[in-house]
Formats: sequence, structure tokens, C-alpha cells
Amino acid sequence: MQLKNVIDSPCGVRYMLDELELQSGYARRWLLDRPMMTSAAEIAAAYSLLRQFDDFIARVDATHLNTLRFRLQGLKDIRTTIQNLRQRATLDDIELFEVKHLAILSTDVARLLNEQGMANAVEIPALDKVITILDPDGMKIATFYVYDAYCAELRDLRAQMRQHPEQQEDLLLQANELELGVRQDLSHQLHPFADAIEQAQVALARIDVLLAQANQCRKMGLCYPTISTDATTHYHAMFHPQVRAALANVKRTFQPVDIAFGMNSTLITGANMGGKTVVLKTLTLCQYLFQFGFGIPAHDATIAVKDEIYFCIGDDQSVERGLSSFAAEMKSIDRVVQASRSDLRILALIDEPARTTNPTEGTALVTALLRLMEDRPVSLVMTTHYDIDPGDARCLRVKGFENGTMDYTLVEVEDGEAPHEALNIAQSLGIDPEWLAYARSLLNHPD
Repeated sequence: MQLKNVIDSPCGVRYMLDELELQSGYARRWLLDRPMMTSAAEIAAAYSLLRQFDDFIARVDATHLNTLRFRLQGLKDIRTTIQNLRQRATLDDIELFEVKHLAILSTDVARLLNEQGMANAVEIPALDKVITILDPDGMKIATFYVYDAYCAELRDLRAQMRQHPEQQEDLLLQANELELGVRQDLSHQLHPFADAIEQAQVALARIDVLLAQANQCRKMGLCYPTISTDATTHYHAMFHPQVRAALANVKRTFQPVDIAFGMNSTLITGANMGGKTVVLKTLTLCQYLFQFGFGIPAHDATIAVKDEIYFCIGDDQSVERGLSSFAAEMKSIDRVVQASRSDLRILALIDEPARTTNPTEGTALVTALLRLMEDRPVSLVMTTHYDIDPGDARCLRVKGFENGTMDYTLVEVEDGEAPHEALNIAQSLGIDPEWLAYARSLLNHPD
């Protein structure tokens, strides 16, 4: 799975990408094409490298850093040109310019990093020979022209064109043929460097991404996680960056959450507006960020590596596919059940399953799902409004409405009984008191 496959997940991946201060469009495309890491060793290496760039940002002066970022703005996507070169096509002037520009750019970026002790952080292939081929006059200017230095015959012909303008048409045809020959020769000389040119383009994109990710960690207060060795995941003061920013815009404060879970199922209960859905969104976001090498929105975190991540939330009804909300939800959760029969390490986050059906059948479906997952390689975190017999599942409850405010702290409880706070919350919202009084009377005297 690539990052572009989850960018529109409702957990908030797109927000994190949009908040990256990338300098080039190609770096974003490269990042979106990155596969999700499922090896602990690969993830550890990615965070080690990200820490190097974090340290780099902390110690270099602003002028040096801004120069590096400015140079990275020149990174372009020349994959088509590289492919043409690899296939021994004759490059035109624009394509030869693209190769020369990239070669000079990669050399400059390598120099800027080397000056700050970052020579071995990301390997940038040396393209000095490419520059020599395309810059015979040694100008080190990122433009391309079929220079006179490439061909003595072409140089003499151009001199004749200047001296004898009346022969311009015939001489121009000869010059065009000679220029084509030069391009063919240059393309032939550059062909052995196609792989190195591609590697340099990728290296520059990687540097752009690492600088942006490290800067994002600093601006958002993200942490570098520890990789779990026992399949358990712990978050201390976890927060959702997008929700936190939205609350800050209206002068409100996001309350961070502590949560831990392992291979046993975890059931979260709580009233409406209790933040349960936000917890699931944040857990999903954190897992994706972890396995794509981003900083984690928490004070500290220890995260288990997963092979597959499933996030089942909300109203997925589809007019085009003829699916109701319930049907779409069942299909989504069924994928989790099917995957649970494999040996894959799975994280499943399911928000209030079967909410759109009657409570009797809904309770049965949710309870059955918990039972099915008990002996399977699935870390299941599920929210519900139903009163559930949790079996072996761990039960957490949002602390709830206290003293006129909502406390979003998750506390461990003995059973899966859902709290009854809807009327108190409705009252805090200023709902009509007569309506609420009538509802309370029905609760107190149901007959």
C-alpha cells in the first residue's frame, strides 16, 4: 500500500501532508508513491535519519537552511527524460537542459549538506561527469545550448552564417543537421548515467521530504516513537493535530489522551460528544504516520508494527453501488473478519458498528465480533453505545460530563456498559428544558 492510497482516509492524513512545507512538487509525488513500511528495522532506520535532519535544522543558521530550501525549489520531475535516456533516445534541448539542471542542482545540494557534516545522511550520486559533458565551457550555469565547443565544424558554420546572411537558409539546414548529430552524441555519452541521474532526483526529493517532516515535528510538537517489541502500543498525551488546530481557532483547548492496547480487543464506551470517534481517528492517523515515517502527535509513543490497518467509520452509504449505510458498514467490517483469518498483523479500528440497525441485533453483532477476534492476530479497538458483555476485551470509558464540562480522559472499567449522559449533555447545549424534563420523567417512570 502506498501513501496515496490512504491520503483521503477520514483520519486526517491529507491534513498532515498539506501541512508539510515541501519545496518541490516532485517531492510530494515521490512521497505519495512511498510504500507503507512493515519492517521494524526499516522503520527504525527511517526515524534515525529523520532525527539527523531534526538535529541539522536545530544547529544550522537560518541563512544556510534557507539557501538549501531555495535550491530544492528547483527540483523538477524529469522521469520521462530519464526513461528516454535509458531507452537510448536522442534527447532534445529541453531534455538535455533538464539533465544538466538536475546535475548542477544535486552537486550544489550535496555541497551544502557536506559543509554541515551531513555528507553521509542521504547519498547523492556524483554527477560531475554529466556536468562536464553538458557544460564544455565550464560555466556551471543551468542552461543548455548546443555550444560551439561541441563541434568545430558547427562553430565554423555559425561563423559563416554571421558573415554571409544571404546564405542563411542553406547554412541553417546544415547547422541543424550538425546540431542533431551533437544531440545524438551527447545522449549516447549520457546513457550510462541514467541510473545515477534517477538516483540523484530521488535523493533530492528524499532530502526535501526529510527537512519538511523534521520541521513539522518541531512546529506541531510531534514525537519520535519507540518501536514496540511485544505487540503493545502506548500513547501518552496523544492529540489530533487537525482537531487541535480547529479548536485553537475558536479559542478552545484540545485535551490530550493516554491510551494503551495490545492484541486483546479494547472496547471504548462513552456518551455522544465524548471524543470516542476522535480517539479512533487519532489512533489510525498515528499508525499511518508511524509506518510512513512521520512524527507522531503525542508526548511520547511506543507503537507496534502492523501489516494491515483497517479504519471503519461513519456513513459509507453509496448510491452508485446501491448500498445502504448498514450494508456498506457490514462490508467494511467483513473485510476485517476475512483478513483476521490470515497470519498478518492487523490493526482494526471500528467506530460504533451496527449503529444503524435495531439495538437487539446490533448488540448481537458487536458481541459476536468481539468473540471472533479473541484468538486472532488482530489488535481491535472499537467504540460502541451498546451495553456489551466484553468477554476478554479490555474496557475503557470516556470519563464523561462532570461539573458542567466534558472530561475526555479514558478510564478503565470492569464491563462494557455504556454510560447514560445524553440528557446532561443536551442540557449543556441549551436544549429546550420542557423537552428534557419530559424525557427525564419517562426515564424515572417508564410505565
